[in-house]
Amino acid sequence: MPLASASIYWDLPLLLIAVSLVYSATRHDRWDRIVKEAAGWIVRMVGFLGGLGVLLYVLSTYPHLWPYALAIGLVCTIVYYAVTTDAIRRFRKPAAAPAPAPSAK
Repeated sequence: MPLASASIYWDLPLLLIAVSLVYSATRHDRWDRIVKEAAGWIVRMVGFLGGLGVLLYVLSTYPHLWPYALAIGLVCTIVYYAVTTDAIRRFRKPAAAPAPAPSAK
């Protein structure tokens, strides 16, 4: 079996680039902005998929770590929702309003 047909993941980099460029092109008209946003999307997607791959590898290699990973994920989820809900936002000090612009007379 040839090496190129051994994995279905050979097309993933091209797919990430194409999806990032198409999505960015729907939001911007200038090529410099399209490329900049596409690069950001590629970094975010590779980071997410790479992190997910590492997590699945570690948990499949060391199955006894599942309860700890689940507990950490649950705590992180609770903290995230606690910080982003309106109940916590009410207690935060509002940002100072910007100074008014001087009026021209």
